[in-house]
Amino acid sequence: KTLPRGQYVLSHPWLKANVTDMLTRQELLIDPAWFKGNRVLDAGCGNGRWSYGLTKLGAQVTAVDYNAIAIEETRRALAEQAVEPHFHQSPLEELENVLPPDDRFDLVFCWGVAHHCRSFNEAIRQLCRLVKDGGVLYLYLYGRESIPFDDDLELFKERVRYNVLPTPEAKLAFLREKAGGDEQRIHNMHDIYAPLINRRLSFDAVKAQLELLGLHRVERTIDHTELFIRAFKGDVRAVEPHLLAPASPPYWFEHHGET
Repeated sequence: KTLPRGQYVLSHPWLKANVTDMLTRQELLIDPAWFKGNRVLDAGCGNGRWSYGLTKLGAQVTAVDYNAIAIEETRRALAEQAVEPHFHQSPLEELENVLPPDDRFDLVFCWGVAHHCRSFNEAIRQLCRLVKDGGVLYLYLYGRESIPFDDDLELFKERVRYNVLPTPEAKLAFLREKAGGDEQRIHNMHDIYAPLINRRLSFDAVKAQLELLGLHRVERTIDHTELFIRAFKGDVRAVEPHLLAPASPPYWFEHHGET
């Protein structure tokens, strides 16, 4: 709420103009035509950038977040589109308490959220349960290979230091320093330093977990040390014709969006 603008959020014109291509041709590798009319759960909607893109593709979006402000921001982000999305405030570990027992989705989309949950295992179990037969699960997770363990430990200490700062002004000064004074990067710095739970995972471990929960064809869609993972449940013949070949770098998160 206090940092609504910056890189990689909807206030940035480049991202808003490119979010549908980012979703379809880089992240999910699914043709845009597949999304129209399909039901999508945006699990951890944040500021609404992905709900906005998914709605623009014609999907029927249900947005969930633990934070009431995130729901408010996503509702605002979708206001310009002639849609009626559904909103629920809940941690991912408790989705069964807010969604109907038989609710299932064509796509369960969870970008950068599950690794922050108190119970990663329960969050993943809930997400897998909500994928319909023939549906898709998509996760972005922190990769264990992206940062050496010692550096990760130092980063955790910095996160603790940020979280115990006594005033909002002190926290903003901390983020501004980390951003090198670049106001466009302060929101991104907040994403890095604010969460205290930040698991880093290996692809093999996540793949094994998803397969135990009934998913198959667990694949990385983006060639990166971070984990961009797509998996399917049941019969995938309906989605198969819509699958795209992997994109080549640079990827959207390596682009500063000047043009």
